[in-house]
Amino acid sequence: MNRRKFVRTIGITAALTVTNVLCLADDGTIAAERLNVVLIVCDDLGWRDTAVYGSTFYETPNIDALAASGMRFTDACSANPLCSPTRASILTGQYPLRHGLTTAAGHIAKIQEHKEHHDGPEEIRGIGPSSLNYLDSTYTTLGKTMKADGYATAFFGKWHLGCKMEHWPESHGFDYVKGGREHPGPPGTNPGRKFYPPWDCDTLKPYPSAGTHVDDYITDLTINYIKKQNTTGKPFFICHWPYSVHAPYQSKPELIEKWKKKADPQNPQHSPTMAAMIEVLDTNIGRLMQVLKDNGLDKNTIVIFTSDNGGNMYDTVDGTTPTNNHPLRNGKGNNYEGGTRVPLIVRWPGVTKPGSVSSSVVSSVDHYPAILEMTGQELRPDDHKDGKSYVPALQGQPFDRGPTICDMPHPVMASYNIPNTFVRMGDWKMYRFWHDSPKGQSHRYELYNVRTDISESKDLSGEETERLAAMTAVLDTYYQETGVLGYHPNRKYNKRTVGTWFATSDEGTLSAENGALVIQCGKPEFTIRNHYFPPGGKDGVLIFEARSPTGSSLTLAGPGNENSLTPPREWKEYLMPGHQVFISRDFSATMKEPGRIELRNVRITSPDKTEMMRYVFY
Repeated sequence: MNRRKFVRTIGITAALTVTNVLCLADDGTIAAERLNVVLIVCDDLGWRDTAVYGSTFYETPNIDALAASGMRFTDACSANPLCSPTRASILTGQYPLRHGLTTAAGHIAKIQEHKEHHDGPEEIRGIGPSSLNYLDSTYTTLGKTMKADGYATAFFGKWHLGCKMEHWPESHGFDYVKGGREHPGPPGTNPGRKFYPPWDCDTLKPYPSAGTHVDDYITDLTINYIKKQNTTGKPFFICHWPYSVHAPYQSKPELIEKWKKKADPQNPQHSPTMAAMIEVLDTNIGRLMQVLKDNGLDKNTIVIFTSDNGGNMYDTVDGTTPTNNHPLRNGKGNNYEGGTRVPLIVRWPGVTKPGSVSSSVVSSVDHYPAILEMTGQELRPDDHKDGKSYVPALQGQPFDRGPTICDMPHPVMASYNIPNTFVRMGDWKMYRFWHDSPKGQSHRYELYNVRTDISESKDLSGEETERLAAMTAVLDTYYQETGVLGYHPNRKYNKRTVGTWFATSDEGTLSAENGALVIQCGKPEFTIRNHYFPPGGKDGVLIFEARSPTGSSLTLAGPGNENSLTPPREWKEYLMPGHQVFISRDFSATMKEPGRIELRNVRITSPDKTEMMRYVFY
């Protein structure tokens, strides 16, 4: 059995808060076995993507069983709606706005700087700091801390935190590494078989058979490691970070066929390919839990299961979005709940009550201190600066980590993210959209009660003014006390933007009236543009309502791909195939003659009419 003893002179009650496995040392003090830790971080697995979290399409018996054996958190949030930043936050216990890796750039070879900016694309009102593309090896990461405390440390799967050796897991405290390189998704070299060998990854050689799925393979390797480590008498800390369920959307052909027969178009989630990908993930979680049980390790191994961000709602597969985060708003790459609320299940043998549920707010940065406390180590607040141990919640006690901050400083065209930072305090969530007000480039705010309005459909910032002021003060204080890099008004802003739509010249005007975009011009060929649209929109449909009191006509997209319409005086709905209106990463609309045209309810859907993006005019 893998049971290294450590001795401390403590009372039995206190010892029980550290571990459930106790014995008497030679000197009569309490000796407690070191608990092993398996930290599972899935890739792009949304909050609603397992049965235990409410999916009525995906089947996840092994993840459900893990939840039944431990505690499930309903209000866990990622440190960022993208992978690299959240992964770095898990390892450092620091928010991305502090460690500087704020976007999914861990695969970019040329070193990028984290610095403030004052200039940007002319249609953007506010500019946040640029992102690093690596996790600096000077951090005292969770891996380093566990190793220093006597743990055997191993990393399996997706890393995505830098292209250089000094940024890889081996430089962050992990002695045994399989996978663990810069790949943003599965490392296969064949685009049509990215989950299958050959893999462009030195730690995954020699390659297994051509039909071996990469997550099956890293699970094989994790299982072998656990079995071998169990004979050494040394506790282990394992990061098992599967490549599932990140794009590209591929899975085992037999499983896709199986799920085609089960898919119901009326179910918000109905992609057979995604269901097959989730089945592969779930099966391998089951295999890991079984090897712990078979080797007598299930009683002294902490298991943490979570995801790096919300589910993808901007690509298409099987005629629909990869998943559907309903009732959450938006998805991966966007700071609303669909992009940042994630599953979290913790099994701490002898402590977490089987089948228990906690509504405590927990952030990705909290795993570092929680793991230290669960394994009997001293906390390291100078390292995990933003993390708060959620051990009280695991013990069934009240836990309030205080304000939770999540920053997304980049305009993400694919997901409609406007540079913003949110603060979560209890049931309330406040967004500051930096310098995004059309009037003077001041900040724009939104406020939601996510307990009563999980879909974030009713902005209460105009009603709860005192609460809004208190939450903005919390954010201001954080920036002042930490000295993290901030935002600035864009000096190149063209002052011709409404929402995310902007006029390309001064030959006309844009304005927002009663939720509609109003386009007016005195000369022909007045053009407006929008860079925000989902990649999958090209396969989908553009839907909108239009009217023109002047009988003016409008052309969508550009030369050689024009779609003209002359809206009537009353509102009329239009549907246009995405491939006819989206060119490259740009979308344009041109008035062919002087007059006025109004647009409202403008949205992009997948082919099956699942909403991918809805435009807001302000």
